[in-house]
Amino acid sequence: MAISLGIYSNGNASSKTVTADFVADFLASSSNGVSNQTRYFFKFSTGAKHSDNTAIGVKVVEGLDDLALNHEKQSAQNTANNYSDIRSMVVDYMYDLIHGHTEGQYLTSVRAQLPMKFSR
Repeated sequence: MAISLGIYSNGNASSKTVTADFVADFLASSSNGVSNQTRYFFKFSTGAKHSDNTAIGVKVVEGLDDLALNHEKQSAQNTANNYSDIRSMVVDYMYDLIHGHTEGQYLTSVRAQLPMKFSR
Protein backbone atom coordinates (compact mmCIF):
# COMPACT_ATOMS: atom_id res chain seq x y z
CA MET A 1 0.00 0.00 0.00
CA ALA A 2 1.49 3.35 -1.05
CA ILE A 3 0.77 6.90 0.00
CA SER A 4 1.16 9.52 -2.71
CA LEU A 5 1.97 12.96 -1.33
CA GLY A 6 1.54 16.09 -3.42
CA ILE A 7 3.61 19.20 -2.67
CA TYR A 8 2.66 22.55 -4.15
CA SER A 9 4.97 25.58 -4.33
CA ASN A 10 3.03 28.87 -4.30
CA GLY A 11 6.15 30.80 -5.31
CA ASN A 12 6.72 28.69 -8.42
CA ALA A 13 3.12 27.58 -9.11
CA SER A 14 4.51 24.07 -9.43
CA SER A 15 3.66 20.66 -7.95
CA LYS A 16 5.79 17.62 -7.15
CA THR A 17 4.81 14.18 -5.91
CA VAL A 18 6.57 11.83 -3.50
CA THR A 19 5.40 8.27 -2.94
CA ALA A 20 5.85 6.57 0.44
CA ASP A 21 5.45 2.84 -0.09
CA PHE A 22 5.25 0.12 2.55
CA VAL A 23 7.43 -2.87 1.65
CA ALA A 24 7.83 -6.16 3.51
CA ASP A 25 10.83 -8.44 3.13
CA PHE A 26 10.54 -12.01 4.37
CA LEU A 27 13.65 -13.95 5.31
CA ALA A 28 13.42 -17.67 6.03
CA SER A 29 16.78 -19.00 7.09
CA SER A 30 18.33 -21.08 9.82
CA SER A 31 22.00 -20.81 8.80
CA ASN A 32 24.50 -19.05 11.04
CA GLY A 33 22.00 -18.89 13.88
CA VAL A 34 19.61 -16.62 12.00
CA SER A 35 16.00 -17.54 12.65
CA ASN A 36 12.99 -16.74 10.50
CA GLN A 37 12.51 -12.99 10.36
CA THR A 38 10.08 -10.52 8.91
CA ARG A 39 11.38 -7.01 8.27
CA TYR A 40 9.34 -4.04 7.19
CA PHE A 41 10.55 -1.11 5.13
CA PHE A 42 9.25 2.22 3.91
CA LYS A 43 10.43 3.35 0.48
CA PHE A 44 10.33 7.03 -0.54
CA SER A 45 10.55 7.72 -4.27
CA THR A 46 9.90 10.70 -6.52
CA GLY A 47 10.36 11.86 -10.08
CA ALA A 48 11.30 15.32 -8.75
CA LYS A 49 14.89 16.54 -8.96
CA HIS A 50 17.27 18.39 -6.67
CA SER A 51 17.77 22.11 -7.29
CA ASP A 52 20.79 21.30 -9.51
CA ASN A 53 18.63 19.03 -11.75
CA THR A 54 20.13 15.78 -10.42
CA ALA A 55 17.75 12.92 -9.68
CA ILE A 56 16.57 12.37 -6.12
CA GLY A 57 17.41 8.81 -5.17
CA VAL A 58 15.08 6.33 -3.52
CA LYS A 59 15.29 6.35 0.28
CA VAL A 60 14.57 3.17 2.22
CA VAL A 61 13.69 3.47 5.91
CA GLU A 62 13.88 0.36 8.09
CA GLY A 63 12.01 1.58 11.16
CA LEU A 64 11.12 4.44 13.48
CA ASP A 65 14.72 4.56 14.74
CA ASP A 66 16.06 5.15 11.19
CA LEU A 67 16.37 8.94 11.46
CA ALA A 68 16.62 11.07 8.30
CA LEU A 69 20.07 12.53 8.97
CA ASN A 70 22.26 9.43 8.66
CA HIS A 71 20.33 7.61 11.43
CA GLU A 72 21.60 10.26 13.87
CA LYS A 73 19.02 13.07 14.04
CA GLN A 74 15.65 14.07 12.67
CA SER A 75 15.85 16.54 9.80
CA ALA A 76 13.25 19.13 10.84
CA GLN A 77 14.61 19.53 14.35
CA ASN A 78 17.77 18.95 16.31
CA THR A 79 16.73 15.77 18.12
CA ALA A 80 18.10 12.24 18.23
CA ASN A 81 14.79 10.82 19.48
CA ASN A 82 13.20 8.01 17.49
CA TYR A 83 10.06 8.89 15.59
CA SER A 84 7.01 8.43 17.78
CA ASP A 85 4.88 7.00 14.96
CA ILE A 86 4.83 6.37 11.21
CA ARG A 87 3.21 9.73 10.51
CA SER A 88 6.02 11.70 12.20
CA MET A 89 8.61 9.63 10.30
CA VAL A 90 6.93 10.30 6.95
CA VAL A 91 6.61 14.03 7.72
CA ASP A 92 10.30 14.31 8.67
CA TYR A 93 11.51 12.45 5.58
CA MET A 94 9.25 14.64 3.42
CA TYR A 95 10.69 17.75 5.11
CA ASP A 96 14.19 16.48 4.32
CA LEU A 97 13.36 15.75 0.67
CA ILE A 98 11.81 19.19 0.16
CA HIS A 99 14.29 21.36 2.09
CA GLY A 100 17.48 19.31 1.89
CA HIS A 101 20.17 19.80 4.52
CA THR A 102 23.71 21.08 4.94
CA GLU A 103 26.74 18.87 5.43
CA GLY A 104 27.06 18.01 9.10
CA GLN A 105 23.64 19.48 9.95
CA TYR A 106 23.00 19.38 13.72
CA LEU A 107 26.56 18.04 14.20
CA THR A 108 25.82 14.78 12.36
CA SER A 109 28.00 12.94 9.84
CA VAL A 110 25.46 13.55 7.04
CA ARG A 111 26.51 14.75 3.58
CA ALA A 112 24.88 17.82 2.06
CA GLN A 113 21.62 17.33 0.18
CA LEU A 114 20.20 20.01 -2.09
CA PRO A 115 16.53 21.02 -1.79
CA MET A 116 13.84 19.81 -4.17
CA LYS A 117 13.56 21.86 -7.36
CA PHE A 118 10.16 23.48 -7.99
CA SER A 119 11.13 26.03 -10.66
CA ARG A 120 10.94 25.03 -14.28
